[in-house]
Amino acid sequence: MALIIIPEIAEIAGIFAADGSMQKNHICFWGNITEDTEYYDIIIRRLFKKAFNIDINPHPKKSNSVYGFYICNKKIIKYFNEILGFSFGNKTYTVRVPKIIMKSKDPIIWTSFIRGIFDNDGSLNFDKKWGKCKKIFKIIHTYPRIQLTSVSHELIKDVSSLLNLLGLKHSCCRINSKKENKKEYSLLQIKGRPRLKKWMDMIGFHNPVQKTRYEIFKRYGFVPVGTDIATRKKILKGEINPWSFYQKSL
Repeated sequence: MALIIIPEIAEIAGIFAADGSMQKNHICFWGNITEDTEYYDIIIRRLFKKAFNIDINPHPKKSNSVYGFYICNKKIIKYFNEILGFSFGNKTYTVRVPKIIMKSKDPIIWTSFIRGIFDNDGSLNFDKKWGKCKKIFKIIHTYPRIQLTSVSHELIKDVSSLLNLLGLKHSCCRINSKKENKKEYSLLQIKGRPRLKKWMDMIGFHNPVQKTRYEIFKRYGFVPVGTDIATRKKILKGEINPWSFYQKSL
């Protein structure tokens, strides 16, 4: 088992910070049962093989509508707890970027963690434009916005610090939840085409959920909202015309 931080472990740490949980006898990772299967079967499986030389076996858990896996390897659990510093039990409000990553001098370690957490808890969306612009840009969704939200304010601060080290401009704010009994959360956003290009050059995405959105944007200059990954793949194969989502507005 690796005793030092490598990019694959940093990316797994980002995935865990987003969608993982740990007890003393197991670690589990769970994603969306329909959207994340390819990501788990290919990307996460490959990361664990390279990082820990183990074969994971992702599977659906239909009772919770999730897709993922358990790990009961004691050495890996110890690594997550003692080296990465992740706690047992509920981490929702307390999770942070591991100190070993924050203290690293290697930008590849930083970008690997950031990619891991954004692939799972982040999003790449496209908005309509407003103000003085052509009418068409007020109809189609062309303005890119990468964002990450968390009720762990310290996690957002840590990610913001890493982005500052990388020279990637962004904004952070706290937002009061409109839902009853829900706590204030932090929002980190990266907006605009130049910053999206810099993100893709430096960090990028491994999750096909995000990658298909970017590929449609790169090809067509806009991305219809409300599509699932299967629909986006059909758009990229030429089986669906993306303009068809705007027929009523044109």
